[in-house]
Amino acid sequence: MKELSRKEREKLRRREAIIDAAEQIIGEHGFNSATMEEIAEKAELGKGTLYLHFKSKVSIYLAICERGSRLLNQEMAKVLTKDLSGLKMVENIGHVYLKFIQKNPIYFSAFNYYESILDMEEYSNSPIVEKCEENASEAMTFIVRSLQVGMQDGSIKDTIDPKELGLIIWAASKGVMHMAFMKHNVKYHKFMDEIEFSFESLIQNFIHLIGSGIEK
Repeated sequence: MKELSRKEREKLRRREAIIDAAEQIIGEHGFNSATMEEIAEKAELGKGTLYLHFKSKVSIYLAICERGSRLLNQEMAKVLTKDLSGLKMVENIGHVYLKFIQKNPIYFSAFNYYESILDMEEYSNSPIVEKCEENASEAMTFIVRSLQVGMQDGSIKDTIDPKELGLIIWAASKGVMHMAFMKHNVKYHKFMDEIEFSFESLIQNFIHLIGSGIEK
């Protein structure tokens, strides 16, 4: 790999510092309330310098999405290197994903925002959007691969195509996370007041349900 020049390293350092600052500001105030001025101040940069790296708050949020999905994939990839049955791989990947989101809610919000703008023409050729899409595709590959391993070693039912099953698990995981975050939000369905659950219990019960459902 080509070694970066001093100027390139400094540019990268500033870019990462901006993303760090944006994670804090958006995490505290929310995406709509956060401003470019606050992010620049937190990063200890002039507003002009900030705009040299990111043209808008949206582009920064997408950079947060890319970072989060990349870090999550790094953790998920480790599961596939372990000597586990396919079923255990699926369960471990589930724990990695759900605990990662619990620890980094800003990334879950960024993931959802990214998905909300996918059909907007202005972002169709964005390099950062393409990178986010590559990361999402890689994450799905990890899930599908673990399902394939399980179908081969006999720990997972082979009655559903692994790609379709992976999509079901992905979608269900997002729904569980959304419901967990709603419980901590001011606005949520009133029926949730009648259900006692913790973030941890929701995670454990969901993973157990998925595991028992696909186990052969």
